[in-house]
Amino acid sequence: MTAPAVKSTLHERLAAAQTRVFARAAVWRQRAAVSGRAGSEPRWSLGVPDISLACEVLLADRLFHDLTPEEAEGLARWIRADQQPSGAWHLPGGGPDLSLTVFGWWALVEAGDDPSAEHLVRARRVVHELGGAQRANAAVRMWLAMADAIPWSWVPTFPAELWLLPAWAILSPSRVAPWGRGVMTPYLLLSRAPARVHLSDPRALLLTRPDGEPILPRLTQPGLAGDLLQSFDQAVKVIRKLPRGPVLTTALARVQRWLVDAQQRHGGWFSAQPTLLSLMALRVLGASFDDPRIREGLDYLRRARGRTRFAGGTIGQAVHLAQGQVSEPLATTARLVRVALAAGDADAESMLTWLLDQEVTAPGEWQLRVNAPAGGWPYEPGADRYVDTLSTCAVLDALAAAPKSSPLQTRIRAAARRAVEVLLAMQELDGGFCRFERGESDVFMTRFPIRDVALLTAGDPHGPGRVRVTAAALRQLARLGFQADDDRVARGLEFLWRRVTMDLSSKTSDMSSRTSDYIDVATLAEVGLCAAALCPPTHPLRQTVERQLRGRQREDGSFGAPVLTALAAQALMALEGAACVQTQRAVRALVQAIEADKEDLGGAWSEGFGLSPVCHDPTAGVREAALALDQFVALGGNLRD
Repeated sequence: MTAPAVKSTLHERLAAAQTRVFARAAVWRQRAAVSGRAGSEPRWSLGVPDISLACEVLLADRLFHDLTPEEAEGLARWIRADQQPSGAWHLPGGGPDLSLTVFGWWALVEAGDDPSAEHLVRARRVVHELGGAQRANAAVRMWLAMADAIPWSWVPTFPAELWLLPAWAILSPSRVAPWGRGVMTPYLLLSRAPARVHLSDPRALLLTRPDGEPILPRLTQPGLAGDLLQSFDQAVKVIRKLPRGPVLTTALARVQRWLVDAQQRHGGWFSAQPTLLSLMALRVLGASFDDPRIREGLDYLRRARGRTRFAGGTIGQAVHLAQGQVSEPLATTARLVRVALAAGDADAESMLTWLLDQEVTAPGEWQLRVNAPAGGWPYEPGADRYVDTLSTCAVLDALAAAPKSSPLQTRIRAAARRAVEVLLAMQELDGGFCRFERGESDVFMTRFPIRDVALLTAGDPHGPGRVRVTAAALRQLARLGFQADDDRVARGLEFLWRRVTMDLSSKTSDMSSRTSDYIDVATLAEVGLCAAALCPPTHPLRQTVERQLRGRQREDGSFGAPVLTALAAQALMALEGAACVQTQRAVRALVQAIEADKEDLGGAWSEGFGLSPVCHDPTAGVREAALALDQFVALGGNLRD
């Protein structure tokens, strides 16, 4: 007699959970000003990186004097909140980091904190234990050199003549990933000046000899090749002091022209750190504070700041001001628009129009290595020189959910046709897909044993990030009519098969001690969605991924964090074509997490750039849970005891 009541109660719980996550996703759309319309409160950040960018902005304000007192104090308060009890600042999801701790100490001193205060004394002690500030990454050493704390000879150098090489030459800066190219170009101009900025004295962070002289850091990796390269680096620095005539003049003119031309429609360069360094380089070149290029760049940095409750590796109650890498990650906002469509939001049509307006319509640097027309979507609104495969796939997902009766269907179909050409052009020779430019993960310069040289690439060519990009691109091609027997799709599936089988073979018996190559649930879920779209049920890739994904489910029905449970549930429903028992258990765990969580289900890590390779996305939990529950309900799923 009680069965109908129980069934009704379970149905009500599912509906209530769905309503709750739809409402929270709507709050995030308002907070982030999705579709370009700001809400009544300041914008919130959809991608919170580590503190390094905020620290550099505080240091650079000695030069620009652009931060308001409220902004400066807000950034400093976030940096303080992110400090660990040991005194160190940690990498996202990792341990103490020398470079972040140097930046944190220095930025707080610059913001007015007393260097003898307990929290800064603890930070200084950590820096010394980790080898001193001179052993930090190239960005820290560049700032130390600009502050005249170390000589510029302690920082790596690049010959300006590299910029004279044709784009196809292996040592040309055009063969470097976009973020690396956006940093090394202004860095060359700053080091040649050499730039000087009057900052608080950071010498207390350096390790010194008994006579008080700082210990020389090693610029290259240990070994014979590193020794030879360090000698070569010193030789280049000596040669730089010799007159080199018109060749050098022409090379520096080319560097300056590239720097100016690389500024994008939104006012910035490729994300926040290249923008900050480029603005400093423009000042070195003589640009005044009221130069439109300077003002537009500073406005871009201001738009990239946003509110956050994420500090110290956890989400707290205090609200801080964070410096983000981009103004608004388009891949994230597109997923939020997808949730708006699922919820039947009245503003969904205007959001789709806004997404269509962000399409790249002008030629860009990414076309130097491919033969494709302009199209696709960038990594943030207003970026017109770079196409982002992840953003393109996310936007195509949202456009595919538009009602068939929408008056935008003609524009959607035209944009999708252009996006197909872009996606196909992003395929590499090994079958995988790149994110921004072909060859971005295989930069020849990384073969040199230089410290930090990996920053010139866009990540590991065999890493999970590239696997996710490839799976997302193939899934969109499948949606747009491509079949598994197409040679380009077949090469992509072969790439996924190689990566999945290689990563799964590295699995250890102890889940807690798995290697960095161990494929994670989010990557498995993305590959699962791709396999469901392209592969028949008997295909080895589909069977392997489905088996491994099902094996990751825990006794409570979850797959770990709520966002992972939501992603895994979406993949299982795509693979099964229905709400199977394991999906029901996953959705039950998701509903319980929604009922227990007051707000946002914890968020997740998203892709970043360069020195900040990951960012915290506070919307991931609610938006993926909303999409999973919507898919579950559409398949006729129901919760069972």
